Amino acid sequence: MSTLAPLEAKSLVDQVVDAIVEATARGEFLPGDRIVEAEVARALKVSRIPVREALRLLESQSVVVNERYRGMRLMSVDIRGLEKILRVRLALEQVAGAEAMARIAKGEADVAPLELILSQMHTAADAEDSFGVAKLDTEFHRCLCQLSDNEVLVRTWEPLSRQLTIIFGLATLRKTLKSIVAEHDDVVDSLRKGELAEFNRLMEIHILEYTRAVDYEDLVEQLRVIEANK
Repeated sequence: MSTLAPLEAKSLVDQVVDAIVEATARGEFLPGDRIVEAEVARALKVSRIPVREALRLLESQSVVVNERYRGMRLMSVDIRGLEKILRVRLALEQVAGAEAMARIAKGEADVAPLELILSQMHTAADAEDSFGVAKLDTEFHRCLCQLSDNEVLVRTWEPLSRQLTIIFGLATLRKTLKSIVAEHDDVVDSLRKGELAEFNRLMEIHILEYTRAVDYEDLVEQLRVIEANK
């Protein structure tokens, strides 16, 4: 818990949520770790009340799991669990892409918001800011969903967002930042050209194949060994 910085006295619940998600995405907390309310409160210099509320919110989004006799633990990253998240995400984002393309063709939307986020991702990658890339990665996919102008789709996607930030963050520990950003260049290009079949193909590679290429369980075990040897 010592790696967490003290918080400012505003929006404490959201700040506690963000602190836990960031620490997990950076590999400072590890999937499967027990999260002790009192320890988090002490590290962040806040009372236990906002921490308790933050953990409830994270539990509702499956970032933490309340296990009987074991307390609150961070989500696991076993391949079966990840596959379920990724398949739902792929279905949602392919629908989002199709609806966004239809709006772009009618002049009701454009890819400028995605291009702005992508530019920021390139800047973060150049600065070797791994968590910055992870956060912007999540924002990129949120923006894609928002371009669909389908509020039901956005509301369905949003609870996955913090899990995705953690997955994206852990991926940066195994993949180069510039290769991660380059995947998004191709996605934006297909949207700009209105090539739905190409967009769907790229999203399947981006969401399923590239994520499968990272052995998250092995990564977590290596991080545990590193932590144990400190």
